[in-house]
Amino acid sequence: MRRRGVLLLCLPWTLAALAGCGATRALFGPSMAAPGWKSLTLRAADDANSNSAVAVDVVLVKDQAVLDALLAMPAAKWFATRAELQRTFPEALTVYPYELVPGQTIKLNDKKWSDQKAWAALVFAGYANAGEHRARLLLNASVYVVQLNAQGFVANEPKAGAAQ
Repeated sequence: MRRRGVLLLCLPWTLAALAGCGATRALFGPSMAAPGWKSLTLRAADDANSNSAVAVDVVLVKDQAVLDALLAMPAAKWFATRAELQRTFPEALTVYPYELVPGQTIKLNDKKWSDQKAWAALVFAGYANAGEHRARLLLNASVYVVQLNAQGFVANEPKAGAAQ
């Protein structure tokens, strides 16, 4: 019994030491981080969403259980339940909503999210046709372009020196 008490007293010190050497990530998995994006560009093609406006939500997810649920959720369900999810989990989500018309480009800079920390970032696009219309953005990327096309979208990190 005495040995167990000593171990419990030593546990916080051991965890603190592990945190300093980076082993915590190996033991406990990744931690929350601020998005490293210097810019995030939302670009709608001339025929985006079959020539209709498209709603786009960039979502920073701050709760692992909520993230797991969102990773399995198609965009249509996200948009149908977004308000309820935000009410139910107010601290778990930061949502940046946009609506683009065909041919429109919106370039966002890092001031918008620089003070946020999250487990992950997701993009949902509200297309008229069926599909997942969801993508995960890596938090450690420096630049992202979300290209909204006629029937779906792609989110990617442009290669250095590539024309945009």
